[in-house]
Amino acid sequence: MSSLLLIGTGLLGGSFAKAAKSHAVFDRIVGVDRDPAALGQALELGIIDDALDTPAGDCDAVCVAVPVGAIAGHVRDVAARCGGPVFDVGSVKGAVIDALDPVPPNFVPCHPIAGSELQGPRAARADLFQNRPVVVTPVAETDDGAVDAVRGYWEAVGARVVEQTPASHDECFALVSHLPHLVAFAFMDAAARAGPLDQAGNGFRDFVRIAGADVDVWTDILHANADRIRPRLDELIETLHRFRTAMDDGGESLRGVITSAVQAKRAFDEADH
Repeated sequence: MSSLLLIGTGLLGGSFAKAAKSHAVFDRIVGVDRDPAALGQALELGIIDDALDTPAGDCDAVCVAVPVGAIAGHVRDVAARCGGPVFDVGSVKGAVIDALDPVPPNFVPCHPIAGSELQGPRAARADLFQNRPVVVTPVAETDDGAVDAVRGYWEAVGARVVEQTPASHDECFALVSHLPHLVAFAFMDAAARAGPLDQAGNGFRDFVRIAGADVDVWTDILHANADRIRPRLDELIETLHRFRTAMDDGGESLRGVITSAVQAKRAFDEADH
């Protein structure tokens, strides 16, 4: 009977557990969570089969689904005792790998490109990873057998596995994920202080949707990848100054910067489909 130890029963961990159950990847899933209420919900909803106060070593694999700052500690704690593949779902890879040093050979760093602003076990979905990419970032110390096993878990739940180096992963997601969240948080903060929002329409709601994300998760992500986010933020600030100047100038200057952005968005949409 194959078993999974799930450390963290929130959106990503809970969704992997639900997907693994529905595809019979593991026969038994045991959960651990620092939040007793979340752990109880996961058990009540059938996401996990049993709940523990602390991680146990008698398992075939471990999924570490906790905020980035806590990943290395959990990996270090369970990697030697479990023996089987250990993998995470964190949005930053370099900081986790640096914190481990040395990296346990059975640890496979992962990042599923799927999520939601919703939180907790009740937000977990068995189809969250269907046709979604999962980035794996093995390092020199990583055992090939562990990578193959973890790749198999993700493919079994419908995901597409791609491989990157930790550095290229963190550089990429600083732009396409971390900076947008930072901007959404900052804009929501400014908007909330500026005045009543009772007239806000769908455009506003679409723009700030991700500002409702998990505070602990995103505090860790933005801190852990700050060195790569900061240059992108500086570029954005320069671009905003350019748009402000164009707005003051009006006419073709303003039309030009808007046209460039619209064309870039349409090209992205076409490539994405």
